[in-house]
Amino acid sequence: MERYSRIRSSKWQSIYSEEFKRFVCNEYLAGSMTKKEVELKHNLGNGRLTYWLRERGYDNIKSRIVSLPVMRSVKNNSKEIDSQKSITELEKELQEAKLLAETYRKMIEIAEKEFKINIVKKSNTK
Repeated sequence: MERYSRIRSSKWQSIYSEEFKRFVCNEYLAGSMTKKEVELKHNLGNGRLTYWLRERGYDNIKSRIVSLPVMRSVKNNSKEIDSQKSITELEKELQEAKLLAETYRKMIEIAEKEFKINIVKKSNTK
């Protein structure tokens, strides 16, 4: 594998062969090394690998060939259990609040009958 093509090269700009570019890109995409490690191994400039990957149509963020499956953590299961507990607790509190409201309504109703006064304000009065 030839690293440089001799078509044109100057002191300031190295022209790499297509074969070398593909080799370096494939080495990175195999997932064994980071971009920085590949660049240091082959003595490339900063960002050269990223440029080559973009040239070949790879997304520089999600460029690995091997993708690992997303694993559900144990925390998710505990969160589901906690959410179920909190839902049941909230349902109990709601039931108690409804009973308390019904009790207050009954107390007001009994007081109005016994003392013959209007405690509850009518809806259309000012």
